[in-house]
Amino acid sequence: MVTFCKNAGIFLHAIFFLLNQSGAGGAQDNSYNYYYMQIGQDNFIESNTTRCYAKNDQVFGCFDLNYPWTSDHRPVSLFPEDLDKIEPQYILQTRGSSPVVVELSNFNLELTSLNPKKPIYLVTHGYMEGGGIAWINNIARTLLLQEDCNVIIIDWSRGSGPPYTQAVANIRLVGAITAHLLHRISNYTGSLKLDHAHAIGHSLGAHLCGYIGYTLQQKFNITIGRITGLDPAEPHFSKVKPPVRLDRSAAKYVDIIHTDSSQFIRGGLGIVESIGHVDYYPNGGTDQPGCTKGVFQYIKDANGSFFNGVKKYLSCNHIRSHEYFLESITPNPKCKFVTVSCPSFQDFTSGKCFGCGKSRENCLPFGFNGRKYYEKHLGNKWRHTSRIQYLITGEFKPFCKHHYRIVVQVSSSNMSKIHGGEIGQLYFTMHGTTDGRGHKTNPVGFVSGFHEPGGLYMAVVATDSVPHLRAVELEWRYNSSLFNPLTWRILATPRIYLKKITVEALENEESITVCPKWQKPLANGVPQLMIPSYCQYF
Repeated sequence: MVTFCKNAGIFLHAIFFLLNQSGAGGAQDNSYNYYYMQIGQDNFIESNTTRCYAKNDQVFGCFDLNYPWTSDHRPVSLFPEDLDKIEPQYILQTRGSSPVVVELSNFNLELTSLNPKKPIYLVTHGYMEGGGIAWINNIARTLLLQEDCNVIIIDWSRGSGPPYTQAVANIRLVGAITAHLLHRISNYTGSLKLDHAHAIGHSLGAHLCGYIGYTLQQKFNITIGRITGLDPAEPHFSKVKPPVRLDRSAAKYVDIIHTDSSQFIRGGLGIVESIGHVDYYPNGGTDQPGCTKGVFQYIKDANGSFFNGVKKYLSCNHIRSHEYFLESITPNPKCKFVTVSCPSFQDFTSGKCFGCGKSRENCLPFGFNGRKYYEKHLGNKWRHTSRIQYLITGEFKPFCKHHYRIVVQVSSSNMSKIHGGEIGQLYFTMHGTTDGRGHKTNPVGFVSGFHEPGGLYMAVVATDSVPHLRAVELEWRYNSSLFNPLTWRILATPRIYLKKITVEALENEESITVCPKWQKPLANGVPQLMIPSYCQYF
């Protein structure tokens, strides 16, 4: 019988160990970034050497392994493989035309459907993936539905396989080759240059997009308009300096979506540091809702496949980045996908940063639609620093939810004091009206723990949008413990006495204060509807 460890980091290390074997033994570095990831035997650095890569008399790049490519935080550094082995393919998609492969060696704009004056999107995959993967095609299709544009899929699958350290090296060359392609296209774009070009990459593909940007700047004096990093890979990129990793200097606007930003040794695959003009941390950037199932359930969902089940178990947080981004491309009138600037996710969920401010400078649209708002309201102020934004998502598609700050005041009446505190959790259902029809949300949990008489509790929750708040339905769920005297209810029925509840809607900028009717307590498991007019009894 196979025994599974609950710590995803153990699985992650085991898989990387298997995938990175090259047939040669080697010492293991103490840095967590390279545990089980060092390949070869002794000398990983070819000092003072340079390798150049060319085809048909065109030199795409000359690379060395000196600092910063090799450093204390990146002791393993390799050259890219031969161009003939990893040569990427570029698949062009436009409206009304079949996908075509763009030939680098004989690029002729007139032989393609590419319109250089229309927006140009480049989308690329990460480690052990290819350009035909479903999420890339979904993003390409959605972009084309949203606007008349060019979508170029970068397929570097011939260089994305194990060992991981070699794939890391290969993206330097793929990024340089892609920059040369964009430079050729820029010859037809006039004054636009590449301001309308937007590179989108997941995991290793995010850093590949950074190499596109750096090469364009260094070789052609062109700065690409935008790069979106979808949970950029952490192993071999943590704590290193640009141009080794993607950075806000790689484009005029760089936005990052962090969804698996725990340290690698703890099971995380995404980089922790804020590296863009805007860094989004959905749900704090680590544990995403809906990714909390056990490994056995993932194997069951994968029809019993051990490999696919474990892969899904390990990558669920990581792939949420491109799932969230895909949803952000198409505006949803029912959900605004708003994010809030805050020093920490804990401060955000505790309600300390709630609100967008008078000029809404604290809020940004999430993902695809964030750039226009950023440049209009925040560009000059935040250009050289990172703007950190938080939001809470749902467990399943659609992930977009609206945020509500809830303030609960427990009654300090004599009845409340005599009964004493309770330990448990409140569940809220918001009620509203639209066009005369009633709407309500699914129940959403509030702060769990001990609630004492006179106590004030505040938190931010996320659920479906309900405009025109009219009432709030509450349910108290009592938690007992044989070893906690605070929770013993041998003679008294578990209940909680509330004075008032205030609910503020971030996206709709509404607020409602409700109270229990005639100061009636909430009994365990019995929902109670509260409305503003009941507050007259207090």
